[in-house]
Amino acid sequence: MRTQSETFKFTRARKVAHGRFAHANTDAIGVLQFWTALGAGRSGEILSEPGDECLVARVTYPLQQGMLATSELHQCCVARGITRESVED
Repeated sequence: MRTQSETFKFTRARKVAHGRFAHANTDAIGVLQFWTALGAGRSGEILSEPGDECLVARVTYPLQQGMLATSELHQCCVARGITRESVED
């Protein structure tokens, strides 16, 4: 199975005063866990030491899930008050 990997920096969305938890990284970990459970072959590898303000992680998903996987990742982020930006590997 061919896969696609992308690296993102997850932070608290500016429009949201707070998410479910006190620290953005806790909500970001929740996003990754929920997103990986939504589709077979998905994974989220944390690359940074968890800090209060952000989390860097590599997400991997099967190529055939392409648009669906990225759309669901976006929806998971919005639901938890998290924003993500691409980071070069």
